Amino acid sequence: MRLAQTFVLALAFSSVAYANTPLALDRLRYRQALTALNEARYGEFRHLYHELNGYIARPYLRYHYLMDRMRHDRARAVAAFLARYPQLPVTAKLRRAWLKFLAHRHDDKRFLAAYEPSLDTDVSLHCYDLAARARAGQDVASAVRALWLTGQSLPRSCQGLTAHWLRAGGASQSLLWARTKLAMQAGNVTLVKRLRPALSPTHALWVHRWLVLTAHPAHALAHIEYPLTLKLARHMVRAAVVALGWRSPTLAMSLWQQLRARQPLPGEDNNYVLRGLGLIAAKDHLPEALPWLSAAVPRTHDGRLVRWRVRAALRERAWGDVLMFIDAMPSAMQHRQEWQYWRARALAASGHARAAQAIFAKLAGRFGYYGFLAADRLGRPYHIPNVPLTEPAGLLRAVDRLPGIRMAHELFRLHQHREARAQWFQALQGLSEDQIEAAGLLASRWGWRDCAILTVAGTQAKHALGIRFPLLYRSLIEADAGRNKIDAAWVYGIIRQESAFIFDARSDAGALGLMQLMPLTGFLTAGEIHLPITGDRDLLDVATNVDVGTHYLADVLLRARGQEPVATAAYNAGPTAAISWLPVRTPLPADIWIETIPYRQTRGYVKNVLAFTAIYDYLLKGRQDALLTRMKPITPAVELAANGG
Repeated sequence: MRLAQTFVLALAFSSVAYANTPLALDRLRYRQALTALNEARYGEFRHLYHELNGYIARPYLRYHYLMDRMRHDRARAVAAFLARYPQLPVTAKLRRAWLKFLAHRHDDKRFLAAYEPSLDTDVSLHCYDLAARARAGQDVASAVRALWLTGQSLPRSCQGLTAHWLRAGGASQSLLWARTKLAMQAGNVTLVKRLRPALSPTHALWVHRWLVLTAHPAHALAHIEYPLTLKLARHMVRAAVVALGWRSPTLAMSLWQQLRARQPLPGEDNNYVLRGLGLIAAKDHLPEALPWLSAAVPRTHDGRLVRWRVRAALRERAWGDVLMFIDAMPSAMQHRQEWQYWRARALAASGHARAAQAIFAKLAGRFGYYGFLAADRLGRPYHIPNVPLTEPAGLLRAVDRLPGIRMAHELFRLHQHREARAQWFQALQGLSEDQIEAAGLLASRWGWRDCAILTVAGTQAKHALGIRFPLLYRSLIEADAGRNKIDAAWVYGIIRQESAFIFDARSDAGALGLMQLMPLTGFLTAGEIHLPITGDRDLLDVATNVDVGTHYLADVLLRARGQEPVATAAYNAGPTAAISWLPVRTPLPADIWIETIPYRQTRGYVKNVLAFTAIYDYLLKGRQDALLTRMKPITPAVELAANGG
């Protein structure tokens, strides 16, 4: 696979790619050509484009040109690009844009020639493909049926196709009912209501009952008069009970028990409710969680229930239950670091110090959050070896010559960072681990530090601290941390987790830059420190981002009364959520509080930030500060509120 990709790219980028023209001049021409294209100076663009013949990044200029000029019907040029550069990451974007352009123009012939189901998974394009094939006289009824039979609503572009199929009698009453049940299982009220008029009176009655349960679960569950002998009825009711649990788990359980007293219900339904409400209660940190989850019987491979039973027991500090539930885990799961750590904690709390210390001793040699905590429990230094990554010169030269790697490097030099990263990780596919480590070392030497971090992350080079944990922007970060009276190592830990030093990072939620600031948060915080910003571009500036981010982080820490684990969680999930997870009346050990954070993403985030902070402590100060000094018992909500937190 790797050889095939390399061969295709080598053909595409012939041996003249690095001949004659100095790279500096080629890079200048590339930037000039891109500027000319953006300013619609097409004659100048074409002149510069032809001068770049043989330049390895030239296909990307062609891509930008085709995207810009698609409305001028560049069919042959697009087809040629798709055929010549199938491995480029931008090829899929061009294909989708071209197909949508052809669909918008109702150009069935060209659309069908270009469409490839294995490459184009967009549902709208699939619908247009079926419609075009139908207009060409093909029988697509079975394909439309498979597309239509889903609990999800289809895009507007599919409506004409499915409406024609329905008018032709494509959906029988049983098929309509099958889709309605799928929509009910998906909670798609809009689709259920749209399908209801076509259903038989019997099926429409069940839909009515489901809609009432969905809209008013508490009232409906208290007044059920129809028998629950049918599986459909029981599934509707138990789903409504669990849905009500998101508002009030205790009310939902009370109504369920009342219902069970009125009508006999199978054990599997009771187990469904115990599991569903138990998980909700555990994430709400309610004491009812432990008995409910203890009574629930795990389904096969039900890792979620198995893990949250332990967490519910931890929150109550029921150490006997912690040990019992860990012992009940599948062998592979219970031997993971996190559950070995909690087994040791439970053993220590139960008076079995020697057994606990033996487990802690094994964990203390591990590099990471649980290894560091285990070392703290034993009073030992952390295992933080710094092993520089080295690779044979011949391997480095071989990887550097790979066409995909060279193209990514050139895009990086052109400051086309998003395209460079996509090209880089495309080029890594199929490489051996030695080649990937060599690529990471090359990226680090080029100054492409964020890409180096992400490249070696999945390799065995865990202890190449200079690559994985670079001290970038040190003077800036230390100055801003000092001005805001927060620890620079913690700021580094936040940045390393948030963006891995990708200065122009943009998350799906819209967070920006090194410290992943939401635009509104950045704007308001900048106002507090009298720093003028006018838009997202300002927040992508490294100095501005760190200045605003450290001030906001200091504010979050103040609201959390100096508790770094709480402030870290608040930085990720928001202060309101983090405060809601505090213990109610009595302090809670910080490691338990972290382990029982309801959001999986935030739970992992806090663990990573703390571990990264310990590593940066070592790199910045030359010594190891115990993580447990940052993890004092978590203050109860009542104390935080009483002290103005």
